[in-house]
Amino acid sequence: MKSPSHKRVTGAVAFAAATAGLVLAMAPAAQAAPGDCTVSSGSGTLSSLCTSGTGQHRIHAVLNPLDPRLPQRIVLADWAPVGQASVASNPWGAGYVASVWVDRTD
Repeated sequence: MKSPSHKRVTGAVAFAAATAGLVLAMAPAAQAAPGDCTVSSGSGTLSSLCTSGTGQHRIHAVLNPLDPRLPQRIVLADWAPVGQASVASNPWGAGYVASVWVDRTD
C-alpha cells in the first residue's frame, strides 16, 4: 500500500506536468523578422517587399538634395506586414538616392 505522502508527491508531479503543458499551449507562436526582402523604385516611388517571416517592414532611404547646399532628406514609408509592399514617395527621382534599405521588426 502506498503512503499518503507518496500520493501527494505523485499528485504534485502530475499537477506540475499539466501546468507546464498548459503554459506551452498558451505560449505565442515564435516570430521571425521579415526576410527575403527586395527594394525597387518606380516612377516617383521607392518600395520594399518582404515575403518570409512575420512582423513588419518599411522602406527607408536618404536622398541627396536638388541643391547641394541643403541637407539630405530622409524618406520613411509606413510599416507594412510581410507580403505587402511598403511604398514611399521619391519626388526627386532615382538619381538622388544616396542610400536605401529595409527596416524590419518582428
